[in-house]
Amino acid sequence: MATRHGLVRDLLCLPDSSPFAKLLDSCLRSRSARETRRVHARILNSHFSKEIFIQNRLIDVYGKCDCLDDARKVFDRMPQRNTFTWNSNITVLTKSGFLDEAARIFGSMPDPDQCSWNSMVSGFSQHDRFEESYEYFVKMHKENFFLNEYLFGSALSACPRLMDFDIGIQVYAMVSKSRYSTDVFMGSALIDMYSKCGSMACSQDVFSGMIERNLVTWNNLVTCYEQNGLASESLEVFVRMMNSGLEPDEVTLASVVSACASLCALKEGLQIHARVLAKRDGFFYRRPVRNVVSETSMVSGYARATSIKAARFMFWKMKQRNVAHAHVLKQGFWFQSGADSDVFVGNSLIDMYMKCGSFEDGSRVFKNMMERDCVSWNAMIVRYAQNGYGEEALEIFRKMLACGEKLDHVTMIGVLCACSHVGLVEEGRLYVSSMTKNHSLILEKDHYSYMVDLLGQAGCLNEARNLIKTMPMNPDVVVWGSLLADCKVHGEIEMGKHAAEKLLEIKPRNSGPYVLLSNMYAEVGRWGDVVRMRKVMRQQGVIK
Repeated sequence: MATRHGLVRDLLCLPDSSPFAKLLDSCLRSRSARETRRVHARILNSHFSKEIFIQNRLIDVYGKCDCLDDARKVFDRMPQRNTFTWNSNITVLTKSGFLDEAARIFGSMPDPDQCSWNSMVSGFSQHDRFEESYEYFVKMHKENFFLNEYLFGSALSACPRLMDFDIGIQVYAMVSKSRYSTDVFMGSALIDMYSKCGSMACSQDVFSGMIERNLVTWNNLVTCYEQNGLASESLEVFVRMMNSGLEPDEVTLASVVSACASLCALKEGLQIHARVLAKRDGFFYRRPVRNVVSETSMVSGYARATSIKAARFMFWKMKQRNVAHAHVLKQGFWFQSGADSDVFVGNSLIDMYMKCGSFEDGSRVFKNMMERDCVSWNAMIVRYAQNGYGEEALEIFRKMLACGEKLDHVTMIGVLCACSHVGLVEEGRLYVSSMTKNHSLILEKDHYSYMVDLLGQAGCLNEARNLIKTMPMNPDVVVWGSLLADCKVHGEIEMGKHAAEKLLEIKPRNSGPYVLLSNMYAEVGRWGDVVRMRKVMRQQGVIK
């Protein structure tokens, strides 16, 4: 009892709340909600219990410890608040994804300042609510608040997602009138924005007008050309980048390798790789672990270009130069940089081996990985399924579930593909049902396509047709094509005719539906319908 009274007396004698602030700093470093609540209890027993500064600090620490209810209780019980109080609460809510609540608090704020607006613009942008982010950006500008490079960056990132090129031009005009018109960060963001809006000419104009460029700037232009299908231009920019003396990183190489794969330009790919490796005092030899990562990207790229020989030669050269590469396969990815690089390299190797048809090697890499992510599991499931190894794919999927790994849409595409190959109709139904009920996944077009094919192959044609009717998106040629092919197999002429008509609505000049339907008529001796189909083909100018 005496000790407790002594503690209370000591708390009452504190000249200011700085000792409590230091304790809260310690709680924040350890991310300890329990310790934060203990310090909070002591604050309540002191004469600082209503001090705005220490209560603001409590809101901030509770928020960063993911104790949103505690943070909100402190905010609600405060008899007085200042601007920092409101900002702390808004920041906590936006970072945690409670954007509607943040908007409500912001709307009731008596006098929002620069920090308040910044939190709203960046918070909504970071959670992919780009329309609202841009609206706050515009309102902020109208209120004559200062727009910094980060706010411009948030606005520029919103433009491609809004599919509104005009907004991008407006933001660009604002940037050009600001102090950031020559800023390298702004230039890089503008290149990225124009590229994602499909305007490579504008991207190139921004790049050409930049006084200063860094690696991010060059990477953006290389990536922009490659992602817009201009692989040759991407390689030209890469050569110019190398001539300027800049050293490439993993982002550069990933884009360049993809460009080479798109062009099937294996010779150029090998030349680029040789040129990079020639900088022995540069990028690769100063960073040996990233050497492994980057070169594995090259191997994977050659595999994507369907050059097994080049991919295997590349990997052989890797092992010949550096024992770490052999170590990758034999010892389970013991790199100095930790597990992140292990997963990246492992996934690249799995992808390479599986695409090259070397399932044994791909499985060995997968088993030896110290750590796996969803991409690792997906690579195994999808590649096995696509190559007809349905049972093996589903076995890996069951192990994935047992490990507690979170599924995504790609996982379920592989699973339904496997079910389709093996003919596991009931399992397919259960997996589709579990997607929404157990894993909070929404069915996409590919999932419907595989399920329609699975049902159709099993002769469940009415169920397949009913499933198509429930699709929230318009069925495409893949869906109707699957149903038509299955109708032919099972001799279901009337439903096949319906599927063929739907296909021809999408692609009137496609000869496939005419031919399949004509063959179906021929198989049951309906020769008049066969002649009619051929006549329609001639009238429509469709060539078989």
